[in-house]
Amino acid sequence: MKKLYLAAAEEKAGKTSLSVGLARALLDRGGSVAWRKPVGWASTYRLGRPFDRDAEVVAAALGIEGDPAELVPVLGGETPRAWRPPEGAWERIESVLDVAADYLILEGREWLGRGLLSGLSDLAIARRLSAPILVVACYRGEPTVDRILACVRLIRDEARLVGVVINEVSADTELDEVRGYVVPFLEERGVPVLGVIPFERRLRAVQVGTVLEELGVDVLVTGDLSAEVERFLVGAMGGEAALRYLRRIPGQLGVVTGGDRTDIQAAALAFPRVRLLILTGGLRPEQAIITRAAERGVTLALAPQDTMTVAEAAEGMLGRLPLTGERQLGLVDQLVREGMDLDRLLELLG
Repeated sequence: MKKLYLAAAEEKAGKTSLSVGLARALLDRGGSVAWRKPVGWASTYRLGRPFDRDAEVVAAALGIEGDPAELVPVLGGETPRAWRPPEGAWERIESVLDVAADYLILEGREWLGRGLLSGLSDLAIARRLSAPILVVACYRGEPTVDRILACVRLIRDEARLVGVVINEVSADTELDEVRGYVVPFLEERGVPVLGVIPFERRLRAVQVGTVLEELGVDVLVTGDLSAEVERFLVGAMGGEAALRYLRRIPGQLGVVTGGDRTDIQAAALAFPRVRLLILTGGLRPEQAIITRAAERGVTLALAPQDTMTVAEAAEGMLGRLPLTGERQLGLVDQLVREGMDLDRLLELLG
């Protein structure tokens, strides 16, 4: 069984999407694939128990049957301060190897340095499982190269590095820079670059129903709960300015504004790409706004918190809950197929 451990150079680097894309690509080649996340994080609760949502996402994407919680044997934070491994942690971590598959894809923690204090770091886990590490980094210019080099230095002292994947590269402004300069720079220093994956805004989308559930808001008008929101706009300007701003922002939109900002609410409901309107401060809108939202099929919700609190929570969902449907899975397949050198990866895995 060939093992591969995906570790992130920073938080939200795209490990889950990449691991799903790699798994589906290997399945297409006729191999059997298992996925495990040795140490996860309790991002939500199921039946009163802490639960890592990534397991649910991956299980649905790969058609894995059974309880998704079993894919994540240890959850960070099981002890009061999480400064030491919980009871029996290493035995549970090593149990991920008890699987019959040609390939075992292991998803690491939030970022490479997470868990150094507790002893449950990616470095320690990958070494214990004898799994070579593939570093995933989101491209943000020179700082990304610095982070990759720092990760490489840490890994080479502790475990085996198989290569890096540079993710979320702007096809319009950064692709030539990465391919023409960054990739040769890293390769010359013995760092195999096994993938350069363009940024795909649609992969960051979150469904309206998920936003409502996560925020716990009161729903005044129910529109299409499966509609996707790719960006959120905080409505703090005037109505005319808001409408101009909406026209400049691409993609499907959600708007967060005060319950007393009728001008912005009206502007949002006049714009065809707005899928969700959240009003803050616990202030109910005028009846005309409710009627207009119902006519347009826009979901209208009411939150008791202030605008910035709600907007930050909503923004935090973008890119955190990927792979909500076949369209997004198709995008992941395409990005991995076109951006990854799968043959070289398999050759380096041995």
